[in-house]
Amino acid sequence: MFSSENHVGRLVELRVTTPFAEEDLQQLLERHLAVVESIDGDFVVAADFRHAHVFPAAIAESFVSLMSRINPALIRSGLLINDSAVFGLQAERAIIEAGHPERKVFRSRVELEGWLREVLIDTEHRRLRQFLAEE
Repeated sequence: MFSSENHVGRLVELRVTTPFAEEDLQQLLERHLAVVESIDGDFVVAADFRHAHVFPAAIAESFVSLMSRINPALIRSGLLINDSAVFGLQAERAIIEAGHPERKVFRSRVELEGWLREVLIDTEHRRLRQFLAEE
């Protein structure tokens, strides 16, 4: 399952859970691109992958490609993951390969919120808190 939405301001909310089929990949990529392109100007991404696990290589590579493609308009991006060491390594590698210095992986909701808060206005921050509270 996945969702990519923009409810307020420049905040893009991405949520991905597994199992995630390769057949869903193209739909996710198109949806996420449409959301970021609908924002007039730069944007911030809050990505919730707490209920995701290791992706097959083809899916991981597609995420890296997508992240690289949207880098020019990205202000900051935080990826919230679970405690899986293997998934953590895959997520860190993807962030590095995407090549944007303002992308980070978090295992703590509070730390992610604090880091993104630095670049959000109040309405975006309130929505971020709602998004992260959703399971």
